[in-house]
Amino acid sequence: MRGICKLCLQTRELRDSHLLPKALYRMSRWEGEKNPNPLLLSAEGAVQTSLQVKDYVLCSECEQRFNREGERYAMSQVQRGGKFPLLAALSAVSPSKASGGFAWYHRSVTPGIDREKLAYFALSVFWRASVHVWHKPEKMEPPIRLGSFEEPIRKHLLGETGFPDEIVLMLFVCPDSFSQNVFYEPNRGNDLDPTTWTFQARGLNFFLSGKSGKPPRFWEACLVKGPNQMIVARDCHDKVAGAVNQLIEAARARKN
Repeated sequence: MRGICKLCLQTRELRDSHLLPKALYRMSRWEGEKNPNPLLLSAEGAVQTSLQVKDYVLCSECEQRFNREGERYAMSQVQRGGKFPLLAALSAVSPSKASGGFAWYHRSVTPGIDREKLAYFALSVFWRASVHVWHKPEKMEPPIRLGSFEEPIRKHLLGETGFPDEIVLMLFVCPDSFSQNVFYEPNRGNDLDPTTWTFQARGLNFFLSGKSGKPPRFWEACLVKGPNQMIVARDCHDKVAGAVNQLIEAARARKN
């Protein structure tokens, strides 16, 4: 299919692009079960299916950029087959700070974790969710709306600018088994604040927010721009379960 690539804005042959990496679907199959297909959570609801959320959105060059700059590395760090490399890397060292069920890991104690690639992957997923109607019929909206943050993120993903000053990205690594076996597409993270979004990728929970108006302690926790480039380990069960319920309720509201 020929059209305008959403990232480079050039008219090219478009690939059948995925909203979330197809590797997540493969990792989440229930092998040995009567229905081994993963449970898909999206704006349309929850269904166990082999179908993947994809459409003609990006050209081949931009698809390769996404894979090279972040997706391949991120998929090597999620929980799969009982192994969770990113959590193992955190568990091998003492946290920089721990309190109330949270453990903060500064870059100084985990220099081997490529935060830039994890951040690039996360921004690519949030951006993809905002720039295209992934679920049909056409009258449906994109999964999220990044508004004024959309273009700075696009330029960063294209390599034209550095990490946008306008946003904060946080990464939570989840030691609980429930969160390690769940992935879902981006959705609004907080009904009280329209500039927060989140998505889950098998033990990695990414949180994105607009920086304007946020207290300094909030944006200092940014994975890339924060002074310590923090990664946070915490039990994510309630957080992820709440997001799952929010997706299901949103789907019900659309159908009504």
